[in-house]
Amino acid sequence: MSQVKLKKVSDVDIFENQKKSTLEKVKATLTSELVIGVCSPIGSLREPVINEIKKQLTEVYHYEVEIIKLSDYIKAKVDFDILDIEKAGKTPSFIKLMELIKGGDHLRETNGYSCLADFAITKILEDRIEGLYEISEIPLEKVINDLKPRRKCYIIDSLKHKEELALFRSVYSSIFYLISIFSTENERKDALFKKDLSQTEIDEIMKEDDYGNSDHGQNVRDTFVEADFFIRMSENGKTDLDEKISRYLKIIFESEIVTPNVREIAMYEAKSAAGNSSCLSRQVGAAITDRQGEIISRGWNDVPKFGGNLYKDGQEVDNRCFHLGYCSNDITKDDVSGDIVESIFKSKDLEKVIPGFNMIKGHKEKDKATDILRDIIRRSSKVKDLIEFSRSVHAEMHAIIVGSQLGGSKMIGGKLFCTTYPCHNCARHIIVAGIEEIYYIEPYKKSLCTILHKDAITENENDTSKVKILMYDGVAPRRFLEFFTQSGKRKGLDGRVILEEKSLKFPKSPLTLQAIPTLEMQSVHSLSDKGLL
Repeated sequence: MSQVKLKKVSDVDIFENQKKSTLEKVKATLTSELVIGVCSPIGSLREPVINEIKKQLTEVYHYEVEIIKLSDYIKAKVDFDILDIEKAGKTPSFIKLMELIKGGDHLRETNGYSCLADFAITKILEDRIEGLYEISEIPLEKVINDLKPRRKCYIIDSLKHKEELALFRSVYSSIFYLISIFSTENERKDALFKKDLSQTEIDEIMKEDDYGNSDHGQNVRDTFVEADFFIRMSENGKTDLDEKISRYLKIIFESEIVTPNVREIAMYEAKSAAGNSSCLSRQVGAAITDRQGEIISRGWNDVPKFGGNLYKDGQEVDNRCFHLGYCSNDITKDDVSGDIVESIFKSKDLEKVIPGFNMIKGHKEKDKATDILRDIIRRSSKVKDLIEFSRSVHAEMHAIIVGSQLGGSKMIGGKLFCTTYPCHNCARHIIVAGIEEIYYIEPYKKSLCTILHKDAITENENDTSKVKILMYDGVAPRRFLEFFTQSGKRKGLDGRVILEEKSLKFPKSPLTLQAIPTLEMQSVHSLSDKGLL
């Protein structure tokens, strides 16, 4: 397509522009555009959420909304016949889902981990320049001045890898929002069962979706936790979905005064507490509230010190693990693995089941066999899941101990908010403390709490006879201050609350059109260099 003829700028236009301040000139380049990413484990009820976002943006905020399905690029760019998928005895529904997962893995492996995000970003740029330029011949220095702000939102369905998320955030910055949608494991299994998958297929597809076995593999688990908003979605929860979406949009547009609820305050306290941790494995934070939602205590994972509480920065004596230079849990697990191998070699009965085993001679052969066996035990058995050799007190335990010291019986009937799903060691103490509900953000696959304590802990939000452990639902703590810090005036000179028409409201943190196309072009160049355009 040939370039359009640029409008001649009159002397009046130049004069009017000269009268504007620099700030006014910058504000004139701001756009109302939004990009909303969606992330959800397979089988979650994400379609109702996407539909409700589109409905409210269209009807209330007068946006044009377009849904970009990343799976469409997988279907268009991948030859499914080259993928290594076991099809014998599998249902058509399973094969179709696995083709999309493996196809996405293939694209990321051959064209970069953010490849699917590049396709979506290029599509957004193509829409913006439609009627002006072809994607292959964009003169950036001119297109920046030709572009007009748009009241448009793109919903990206759906993100499956952290590199995709990182690219969207790098390009669209403050106008990009990630919404993570979660349904319980049983509800997700039911949804997949209704698609005619067998039980073994459901288990396999859920594992593959959650965390692939390679860096380029699908990784919903690590992407999900980086959301800006979390929505816990169930068949029963559809009734208040419109209220949740309405509230989140009010925050994005600052169209009404919205303050944090009790859960959001508590999870923010937990997340901020996690920042105190120096643990070499992971930073975890926890906060406990009483029945009324008041914060009783906070805790984080770190090494306890003589006299009570944990070591902190600036103290005269500091014996935390990073000063020692190693993680005691990992070192001890290596020792345990070595002890198991040594016991195997010492066994006189092993020769009976493995003839020739005792024929291993020489230190080199034995040392090599020892190293191989120790590595197998350390990396592939449940030894890798052992956590009891850590010197750190867990965040939940720290919060419970401090809470019992300061709050006494206030903890009974209270709630615990933790950045990570509690381990089975903490679970028993949470139960005995009288806490009735647990909210978490990050899953913890090593935890056996619902297996070892199935009599007292449940993931069923409707069961009031046990401690409920639930996925957190609300504003993510990572953007708590940004979302709940008011940027505009709340009242006029007459003292009355300022009410603005939602259909005219800009997002709270708009972005300039001077910056977006330049960054989007990096995706165009990336795809072009790989021959994908």
